[in-house]
Amino acid sequence: MRSPGASAAGPAGQEPRADPELHADPERHADLELRAEFRLRPGIMVLTGGQTGVDTLAVRAALGAGLPVHAVFPHGFRQEDGPLTPERRAELHGAVLHQLASTGFAQRTWTCVSLADAVLLLDPAGGEGCQATVRAAHRLERPLLDLTGAPVPAGGAGGTGVAGDVGSAVRSFLSVNGPQVLMIAGCRGSLLGGQTEAVRAQLAAVATVLVEWQEERLR
Repeated sequence: MRSPGASAAGPAGQEPRADPELHADPERHADLELRAEFRLRPGIMVLTGGQTGVDTLAVRAALGAGLPVHAVFPHGFRQEDGPLTPERRAELHGAVLHQLASTGFAQRTWTCVSLADAVLLLDPAGGEGCQATVRAAHRLERPLLDLTGAPVPAGGAGGTGVAGDVGSAVRSFLSVNGPQVLMIAGCRGSLLGGQTEAVRAQLAAVATVLVEWQEERLR
């Protein structure tokens, strides 16, 4: 696995067939290095797979809240439509970017789930990649919270609302699982369509809760 360090991340296209059961095997030593790197500092860290759509929105929300973020890409910083462009790299400025030796998206998904302690999923489009994330989380025994369709609290990102809203669900999930490395995954940009703003609001709520939860733990 190659870890270029802090920077911005990248691309993907049509995914080659791969057996997800292999998950991180070809990357095993690099996985161990990343696992150690992710845990060098106290507090929670956000991990994404560097894709367009939810992954990118999650990076922006987490960075905007002051959280550390890592993104792990397939080799070549692939996104759904090709290598990471300079413009998209700029959107990810502040995140630490890594690329795997493998070019496959399935391999990237399984590696990210393997590196994470828990997974948050936002998949309004019902994409195939998100189904792979669910399978990986089940197989690797990582707790997964599906926030798809969960409402944002009426009081805004930091508000508290009815049971089942994003803030309440994430607080409960964090309390039960206590992750240090939290993967946020979801559908790629071409599948989001007109749901981008709704997902952006959900992720803002998630980021706010992560900061509050971290502050409470570090007191």
